[in-house]
Amino acid sequence: MEPIANLIYSRGLSVEDFLRGIPRIPTHILLLNTPINDNLSVEPHTQLNTISGTFNIRKYLTNPKAEHVSWLDYSHAEGLEELLPEEIAELLFLGHMHTHYTTPFSYKLQNEFVFLSLGSKHLKVYYRKLKNFYPVLNDSLIRHTRLAFNERRMFRRYDNFAEIPQSMLRQLTPILSNGIIFAFDQAFEQGKQYRIPILVVADNGQSPIYRSRTSLYNKAKQVAVLRYNMTSGHWHLVITDSHAFEDDQFY
Repeated sequence: MEPIANLIYSRGLSVEDFLRGIPRIPTHILLLNTPINDNLSVEPHTQLNTISGTFNIRKYLTNPKAEHVSWLDYSHAEGLEELLPEEIAELLFLGHMHTHYTTPFSYKLQNEFVFLSLGSKHLKVYYRKLKNFYPVLNDSLIRHTRLAFNERRMFRRYDNFAEIPQSMLRQLTPILSNGIIFAFDQAFEQGKQYRIPILVVADNGQSPIYRSRTSLYNKAKQVAVLRYNMTSGHWHLVITDSHAFEDDQFY
């Protein structure tokens, strides 16, 4: 997390997780990808593709052939028409460099999100309201828990994992800026409890996008365990290193 920019960089969060988790799917999106797709509508002022209608947007974004799609939402077509040349240039910079030049949020477009797909399940998503990230995280964690839990079972599958309380996920805020790993490869069941270790990534000065899985795990330190009670259907966050949570300036 970059709290000042309301930016979440992730591996493993999917487009489907995002669309399920946000309060509502946008009704208009502006694609930041170039070259232009001639099969889609082209907005004449920005010369970028647009898609309208929640059904059409969901269908396009979840199409496997539409991978590596970057976009932002907008409220009305009039907002696009009012953009100045330098503002259009900033949108092109955002789509090409996958980072913001000034601010990712436009008062003319009234966008709630900027969604930048970097490939290999790497995403950078700007949230105007950071609270909208936690339901997305919830959906992704439940999906990964279900996959990891059932992967080792041929017969006794379990698909009814309960929602994780948002208040519990918000407790992770102090360590999100450091970068954390939900270590599903180390998850295990013990005494009707399914346990998912949470690790803090050691900073080596390199951007996460350029780091391998081995590099991210190297010197990563366990600070908590996300635990699910298979009998009661309740989640618990067990903090094993309280010192890691002491920096609460963004919590």
